[in-house]
Amino acid sequence: MEEQLFIEGLKENNLEKLKKVSKADIHNHIGLGMRFDTFNQYVGGKLKKPPRKINGLKGLDEYIFNESVIHIKNGKDIDFLIEASVKEAIEDHITILEASIDCHDLLYYKNPNELFQSIKKIQNKYKDQIDFRPELGMPKNITDDRLDSLLIPCIDSGIYQSLDLYGDEDINDFNRFKTYYQYARQKGLKLKVHAGEFHDAKNVLDAIKILEVDEIQHGIGAITDDEALNLIRDKGIRLNLAISSNFILGAIPNIKKHPIRTLYDKGIKITINTDDLLLFDQSVSEEFLLLYRHQLFDEYELNEIRLNGLL
Repeated sequence: MEEQLFIEGLKENNLEKLKKVSKADIHNHIGLGMRFDTFNQYVGGKLKKPPRKINGLKGLDEYIFNESVIHIKNGKDIDFLIEASVKEAIEDHITILEASIDCHDLLYYKNPNELFQSIKKIQNKYKDQIDFRPELGMPKNITDDRLDSLLIPCIDSGIYQSLDLYGDEDINDFNRFKTYYQYARQKGLKLKVHAGEFHDAKNVLDAIKILEVDEIQHGIGAITDDEALNLIRDKGIRLNLAISSNFILGAIPNIKKHPIRTLYDKGIKITINTDDLLLFDQSVSEEFLLLYRHQLFDEYELNEIRLNGLL
C-alpha cells in the first residue's frame, strides 16, 4: 500500500522508498525540469553550475538567460528539454506532471505543428508511466503582438491543458491578460498564475479577482491578509508550493520560517513541487523529506498533501 510505504520512507529517512510512491509535480518549468548534470552533459559540459543562493527573480533570470537559454538553438533542443523533464519526473515516480512550456518555444520551429506533434509524441511514448499534461506558459513581458501570434495558436492547438503566467511581480498588469485567460477558459484550459512569491497579499488578490484562476503557483504572500486566505480557501484555489525554490531565491529566510504550515492550518489545499529542478536540485520526494526533517508536518499530514496533487 502506497500510503504505508510513503510513511515508512519518511520515518526511515529512506528516499528510495519515497521514490516508489505515486506523486504529482504540478509546478514545473519544462526548460529547467531536469537535473543539472543531464542538461550539462547535453551541452557538452558548458553549463555553469547555479549558485546555492540566488538573488530573487532577477538572479534567476540572469542565470537562465546567461547560462541556460544560450544553449537552446532549435526545435531539437526544445524536444530534448521536454523529454528530459518527463524522464526525470518518471525517475521520481511522478504520475501526474503539469509542466509549462513557454509559448516563445514556438519560435524554434519552422511550423507550430512541429512543436505540437513533438509534445504529443512524447506524451504517447511515456503514457504508460506518466500522465504528462502540457501547460502553456507565458512571461509577463511578452509583447502584445506575440500574445496573438504565439499564445492563441497554442491555446487553439488542443495540446495544452492549463495556462500559467509568470515573471516580475512588480509588473502588476493582470488586466492585460484577462481576455486571454477568458479565452483559455472557454477552450477548457485550467488557469494558473504565479503570484505572491515575493509580494504581499494584494498581488494574490489581484490575480484571483482579475484572472479568476483555479490555482496559484507559490501564493505565499497571501499569509499577510485574512481576506486573501479566506478567498483562497472558500474558492478552493490550490496553492502549488515549491519550498527549496522559495528558500534559494530568498522569498523565505529559512525552511522553518516557510508559511506552508499556516496555510495548511487555514484549510487551504496545498501541493509540493519542484519548480525548477535544474536550479534547486530537489525532487518532489526530496521536498517531502525536507519538510519532515524540519518537523513542519507529521507523516500523515504529508501524505494528505501528497494526495492533494493526485486529485
